[in-house]
Amino acid sequence: MNVVCDGITGTIIGYVTLSAAQIGCSSLPKARRRNKPDPLPATLLGQLAVDRGHQGRGIARALLQFALRTALRASRDIASWGVILHPLHAPLRAFYAQYSFQDLPFDPRRAMVVRMIDLESAMQSE
Repeated sequence: MNVVCDGITGTIIGYVTLSAAQIGCSSLPKARRRNKPDPLPATLLGQLAVDRGHQGRGIARALLQFALRTALRASRDIASWGVILHPLHAPLRAFYAQYSFQDLPFDPRRAMVVRMIDLESAMQSE
């Protein structure tokens, strides 16, 4: 877990967690299943939260960017096909879609994923 603290009070105002995960190939569109191990190794973005009093200041965006960079760096040493998450409601889905996360169309938990290859490409163009 990585946390962001208020510089004055030391209070935790946000955090993000990453862990190892896997994606069943049956959750992917057929075109993406070819020549892949089943299950695919992935990185789970398990939680990302910002205290209500500090929302709207870009903290969630900064935590997400930190998490995605961390996941991409780790994937160079430990295999990971992508970053997966399970947004709880539509506004969160829209937030993550801004960062290239896409729905896993056949996943019963309605997960979203961004592939490492797409993350790497996006970060090189920054």
